[in-house]
Amino acid sequence: MTMDTRILLVKCITLLYRESLIKDKTENSADLARMVMDSIKLPELSLSVNSEKEMLMALKATLLYMCNNPLSTIYEKDELLQRLKINCSSDEQLYQALQRGIEKDMEEDNLKRAVISIRKYITDSFKENEVVNIFTKAANALRFEREKITDLKHYLQEFIGKIEPYQLESNKDDPAIVESVDVDNLDELASVYDEIKNDEDRTSILVTGWQGLNDALQGGFRRGEQWVIPALQHSYKTGFTLSLFKHFALYNTPRMTDPNKKPLLLRISFEDNLISNLRFLYENLYENEHGTTPDISALTSAEIAAYVKEKLQATGYHVKFLRVNPSEWSLRDLQNTVLELEAAGYELHVCMLDYLPMLPTTGCEEGPAGHALRDLYRRTRNFFSAKKITLITPHQLSTEAKMLIRDGHTEFVKMVVGKGYYDGCKRVDQEVDGELYLHIEKINGRAYLTVQRGKHRGVGIIPDSMKYLVLPFPEASSIPDDMNKKPIHSRKVGGGVEGSGEETPFWSYV
Repeated sequence: MTMDTRILLVKCITLLYRESLIKDKTENSADLARMVMDSIKLPELSLSVNSEKEMLMALKATLLYMCNNPLSTIYEKDELLQRLKINCSSDEQLYQALQRGIEKDMEEDNLKRAVISIRKYITDSFKENEVVNIFTKAANALRFEREKITDLKHYLQEFIGKIEPYQLESNKDDPAIVESVDVDNLDELASVYDEIKNDEDRTSILVTGWQGLNDALQGGFRRGEQWVIPALQHSYKTGFTLSLFKHFALYNTPRMTDPNKKPLLLRISFEDNLISNLRFLYENLYENEHGTTPDISALTSAEIAAYVKEKLQATGYHVKFLRVNPSEWSLRDLQNTVLELEAAGYELHVCMLDYLPMLPTTGCEEGPAGHALRDLYRRTRNFFSAKKITLITPHQLSTEAKMLIRDGHTEFVKMVVGKGYYDGCKRVDQEVDGELYLHIEKINGRAYLTVQRGKHRGVGIIPDSMKYLVLPFPEASSIPDDMNKKPIHSRKVGGGVEGSGEETPFWSYV
């Protein structure tokens, strides 16, 4: 048995003793200690190791005794040390380590710092042991059972997913802490209120090209938010998100965190090819400017490319599109792409994924149905939120939601909001910052895109009527923008534009 095992037992016993001295404690580390005990494998019985095995069994028995004691237990120091002296038998060095950890008296503040330090040591050591075991198993499989690994690339992806949670550097700040404020530090506190002021005056908000949608979003999208766009199949998810992507470039002036970097908008498609995406963008840009659908055959490729480049980069944004095979990617690849762009001098403001659930859940927590997908959303949000990158992705609604259409319900988006009708996981809404439900409704030969805002974490309250809007489809073209123009949205399908006095269609009275 290695010295590391003995040290872990010493640390666990010291930790539980030190925690018992803290006043007004509400918990202790008994569960952590039990996890360490479960991981300890005793040496095989032999004459040479018998005494060591007995010593370890005795220390584990003492530790188990401490784990099972009530939270209010106060140990008599001399009695505990006497018990540990017997446990350690002839190993005087081990007993001295326990004695040093228990005998020293500490003030409350120093006691709490010591507890935190010991917890961190045990947790880090335990994780290191787990990593060693993962590497050992992987190495043995590659060396001795190579024929059982039919897809080496998939095997390596799974291996990377297993070690991903352990990729921590002890000499760096805790990576789980994405934001912190010390009220004693006036500059830190003022920087937070700077963000609040920016949100109030909307200088840090990404507006869209639709006035009604901006109202529903209380100004627009905030940096660092994660938004999901739930809808059934063929409900204009791609057209809607492509239009938003274009809006960010046309109607927003980049507000930089680092003025030495280049502002970037990134769209990654896991499904549609770039040809269809860029064709939609060109036609949508042209239709908004000229009011007619362009004749692509009348222009050269260079002229079309120059037109799109001029429009999308007019306010200073750089724009990139990627088409990715999701079967060959994972969340780690997505994160690495962002890190590579940052290393290349870009500051990413928006990342649009079409769409996130197509990524494998490699490296995510497994559990009941939908748990891994929910964890994928959680991990993605945590990564992008820490970098103040707005993340937007569509998500398919479930077959249960589709049944509502068969039942003849109108205003479908109002029926599904907040009901958990997500394909693959009913609790996606618990992980994201905001939801925008979409559905196309057709009345009297005309099509309308209905939009319902669901949850929006961290903003004020607005009337429910403002969270629902209807955008009409023109014939044979995409939905135009109405920024800096007369509003085009209504509050009822088939009704007049809001404020026209004809908001309610005539058939509502029949």
